[in-house]
Amino acid sequence: MALYWPTLFVLAHIPIPRIVRQAHVSDKSLHLLAYLILTFLLWSAIRPLEPVRWRRAAVWCLLVFVAVYGVCDEGLQHFVGGRSVDPKDFAADMVGAVAALVILTVLPFWPASVTIAGATIYTLAVFTRANLMALLPVTMSAFHFATHAVFTLLWMGYVHQSLSPRRDGRLWWIVSISLPVTLVLVTKASAMISGKAFEGWDVVAALAGILAAVAVVSIAVTFRPRGGRAGASM
Repeated sequence: MALYWPTLFVLAHIPIPRIVRQAHVSDKSLHLLAYLILTFLLWSAIRPLEPVRWRRAAVWCLLVFVAVYGVCDEGLQHFVGGRSVDPKDFAADMVGAVAALVILTVLPFWPASVTIAGATIYTLAVFTRANLMALLPVTMSAFHFATHAVFTLLWMGYVHQSLSPRRDGRLWWIVSISLPVTLVLVTKASAMISGKAFEGWDVVAALAGILAAVAVVSIAVTFRPRGGRAGASM
């Protein structure tokens, strides 16, 4: 949250970067994703690991806060060159905010975080019309590495509730990498079906991110005192 929100604010109040224009991605999709993630992080900060219950005042207070912030955010864009106030952008913001709360209503924290992270990766990879790996190979390689590492860590946090790496061994490894690798394959296949040329480096970077995440958790588990509860969440 401490990194995401300031970054989102800065990106929303500078002229639209050239690379975003070249990507030909719908700005409404970006608004929806941005506020989906923002709302999820805000709820996680004020009610960590708790499900959303719509009868609670906290849910509506958060939604009102996000709406007010969205109005201010959109209004400030009037003063930024190349940007303008667009009610449709605000509508996309609120769709993203409500979607995050609905996901947190239906799913517990860990499955919800995996769902949102996976949807974000898939959307950015498939629904951008340009080949971003060709435009920004180093930046996009880092993006694929980092996002798939985060996705894997979130997935492993969920897996760790029911499987212990020390007790379940090989099964833990298989389950831990199964969904992240599936996401890579499905995302790549969908991108190619949508008309993008095959680029292998994004797959390499994504798989490297997955392996890095698994390695970090494996090392942490190896050196963790054995007194810890095997089924505790990460």
